[in-house]
Amino acid sequence: MIIKAFKKIRRAISLAVAMVLVLSTFATSIETDRTWYLAGEAMTVGITADDALIAYAELCDTHGLAAGTVVSLKEGVGRALIELPSDLHSGYYLLSAYTRHNAHVSQRLIAIVNPLRKSTDDDIEWVKTTHPDSLSYVETEVRNQETRVQWSMVNMRETEGHIIQAHIKNSYDGQTFKASQICPSLSVIGKQIHYFEGKMVNDSTAVFYTFGVSGKQPIVISALTSSGISLPIELISPFATLLPKQLPHLVFHYQRSEVEARSLDMQRHQRYLSDNKTEEIVPLDYDDTAYGTKPDLTYNLDEYRQFLTVREVLLEYVSCVTNRKTDGVTKLFVRKEQSHYNTSLPTLVLIDGMPVFDAERLLNYDARRIHHINIYGEQYTFGNRVYHGILSFITRSGLLTNYPIERNMQYLVYIFPEK
Repeated sequence: MIIKAFKKIRRAISLAVAMVLVLSTFATSIETDRTWYLAGEAMTVGITADDALIAYAELCDTHGLAAGTVVSLKEGVGRALIELPSDLHSGYYLLSAYTRHNAHVSQRLIAIVNPLRKSTDDDIEWVKTTHPDSLSYVETEVRNQETRVQWSMVNMRETEGHIIQAHIKNSYDGQTFKASQICPSLSVIGKQIHYFEGKMVNDSTAVFYTFGVSGKQPIVISALTSSGISLPIELISPFATLLPKQLPHLVFHYQRSEVEARSLDMQRHQRYLSDNKTEEIVPLDYDDTAYGTKPDLTYNLDEYRQFLTVREVLLEYVSCVTNRKTDGVTKLFVRKEQSHYNTSLPTLVLIDGMPVFDAERLLNYDARRIHHINIYGEQYTFGNRVYHGILSFITRSGLLTNYPIERNMQYLVYIFPEK
């Protein structure tokens, strides 16, 4: 009797485990605010995913990725906008939602109509509705689908924040560098310090574990060897790019007045984005806190006489900063007041959050563009590197005004998950 009872309990446990596994298979789901869209419109995407902080939504045709977004999840639920490019062809696209926590993907067909542009890739049949009051609609019923995705990276669970990957060309002048010799970094450009050093998962791939950043932000990524050589680096798309083998033919029943009204709204939206293009990137508000600490010394250059170069400012006003030459290369170091300089460890030098490799270029930079200089005298650990202090320069724009990106760095605008 006891053995039979134990077997029943074991079968019940096995059944419960199986049910959990089945439910987890469909843990990710995706919804949209409309059944069809005009090219150029904004698509609202809602994602539900159990046990995840970050989800991905991507729109693909059979040729490639059309658009995508990274979604921050709160209690397993998140919403985001996907700005549809205005040059998309008419037809069906595949919308996929997934996380890096498991291999299961939720998918659905999305109909996109472009009445303003004809393309050889168009796959649409226009059928005018006979009733003047009827709405436009697509003939094929849109249903959720399931598939699986295999991530090439290991240990990619996003338990703290969004993970970004980059590819590094690990050879220079006939010399090949190992992962242990490469220090990759990612900086969010602005009036706050968001600096991340990456982890090399092999000799040419870096992974950055980011946190505390949201929305559209300019970033700079770099890769520096232990001998000071800057290596070419390039961001890897965060999307899996799940291409459908084929897509169904789109039969679009349209009501002319509705399509025309939405087309006019879409054009106004596109015009607004175009007119405000220069204002899209707004640096984060100034905050002198770096990793929870205030600077030991801070200088607002509006309170001092304006000099032409940073070199003159450091010489005339700023204390606890020195420069030393090693093998002909200028390095900057900081210290706390009443302390000695520790030149055995490097100081992390930043301008608008971007690391400075060429100190001479910084010293010759127009000081009238600098607003704040902040000195942090503690030791900081990023990845496997330890720095003795941070020397941070913040420009008035917060966007590296007239300061050239250093050799082999990559500057781009990146869309982080919205909070």
